[in-house]
Amino acid sequence: MRQKRRRKSLFLRRALLLAAAAVVIGASVRAVSLAGAWAGSAASAVLAGGGAGPSAESSLTQELEALAQEEPRAEAILENRSAYPDDLLSMLCRNPEMLDFVLGYPEHRGETLGDSVGETAKGTFPLLLQYDPRWGYAAYADNIVAVNGCGPTCLAMAIAGLTGEDVTPAAVADYAAREGYYAAGQGTSWSLMTEGCAAFGVAGEELPLSQSVMEKALREGAVIVCSMRPGDFTTGGHFILITGAADGGFSVNDPNSSERSARLWDYDTLAPQIKNLWALRAA
Repeated sequence: MRQKRRRKSLFLRRALLLAAAAVVIGASVRAVSLAGAWAGSAASAVLAGGGAGPSAESSLTQELEALAQEEPRAEAILENRSAYPDDLLSMLCRNPEMLDFVLGYPEHRGETLGDSVGETAKGTFPLLLQYDPRWGYAAYADNIVAVNGCGPTCLAMAIAGLTGEDVTPAAVADYAAREGYYAAGQGTSWSLMTEGCAAFGVAGEELPLSQSVMEKALREGAVIVCSMRPGDFTTGGHFILITGAADGGFSVNDPNSSERSARLWDYDTLAPQIKNLWALRAA
């Protein structure tokens, strides 16, 4: 009888030991599995956050090759690809109007080739393009006006029409960078449109996003600077200048596109893309 009890006890102990071992092994397998999954996810995150990685660079090269098929002069850029920053080449692929400017980049980078926007008059808001060679190569903080100078270019247009003064985008960019109206890695500070603009005889006021408010400001002689979300005007961030309202739409001076500046834009198209906006008036 005692022998049977001993056998039964040994059997129970072995069963308990086997069960415990199974639990430990199962936990180890799950830990290894989870570690492998985490490592895979981490590797994916590193690849995804790699900026202009191999796939992005390959895609940009393909876009440049396609552009060269239509415009053979772009071949010179492909042959000397390392001389051009990727952000400038990306802009070119989206806007072939920039080809002449981009071709001149290696020679003129950092230079200011002009000190005038041309003839100015109160009430007339000239379309100034940030990649105009007169100022587009000029340095603006960590880049050049052509790439990140949409804010200063919009303000230069407003200055010309509100005050009649001849101030180039490069001059505004220099002031903005010097006086702290540029945030590295982010772009032109919104406070340039409310505070910094005063240095050029312009008063800025933040507006609510409202069609009636915008139309009223324009009727009163103001122009409106808008900070834009990705959409029709940008893949990142961008400033445009609204100069008037007519026929149910708004006239826009886009400092990065003469084509987009040549049409009217209805409120329903613009509104979802506007991040913030300011009315600018002569001080």
